[in-house]
Amino acid sequence: MRSHIIALLLSLGASHAAFAAPSSTFDSGNDGWTVSDTNPPFDSFGGSFTPDYDEEGQFIRYTDPSAMSFFFEAPESFLGDLSGYYGGTLHYSQTLSVQTPQWRDDPDVVLVNGAGLVLVFQHDYQPGIDWTDFTVTLAEGSWRVGGLGGSFATAAQMQSVLGDLQRLRIRGEYISGVVETTALDNVAITAVPEPASWALMLSGVALVAAVARRRFG
Repeated sequence: MRSHIIALLLSLGASHAAFAAPSSTFDSGNDGWTVSDTNPPFDSFGGSFTPDYDEEGQFIRYTDPSAMSFFFEAPESFLGDLSGYYGGTLHYSQTLSVQTPQWRDDPDVVLVNGAGLVLVFQHDYQPGIDWTDFTVTLAEGSWRVGGLGGSFATAAQMQSVLGDLQRLRIRGEYISGVVETTALDNVAITAVPEPASWALMLSGVALVAAVARRRFG
């Protein structure tokens, strides 16, 4: 009986892990990421480039190509119907070659859906010269519509973008002037665990513990 319970727990864990994709750890290449060089409102492509891949460190990076704003552009594995990730998180890590003068006029993350709705987010701080971790909640609250000066996004707008995500951009342009090199690593989108799944898993853990107590008690 215990083996059946363990198999159930592993199955639940595996299904949850599968749902936790998409992710890019850049273990063997750039995972299809590109770089876009563009201007507001960031809903269309500008120049498109291939980021440099650091084989030893296993991350991607790019040096500011122009006076416009450049972004790391997510591949198709991060796009499409991501409605199941509403309320979840986007996580990524970045480093920056120089720290000043800071450029604060661009959003850090841009989401665009098939209808052209643009949602943007900006953190309170920029990457350091060492790896800096960032986490963004994929729900209304701090996201704005169209630009950093736009209105706060509603739940319906957030769900609309995640339901038909056509573009995910992570900022590379942090410094005023064409000087910085920005690196990106460990990008992942994770969902909020379903309460029923967690309850079932916890029940299974409790049952395994009870069986163990009876066996060794």
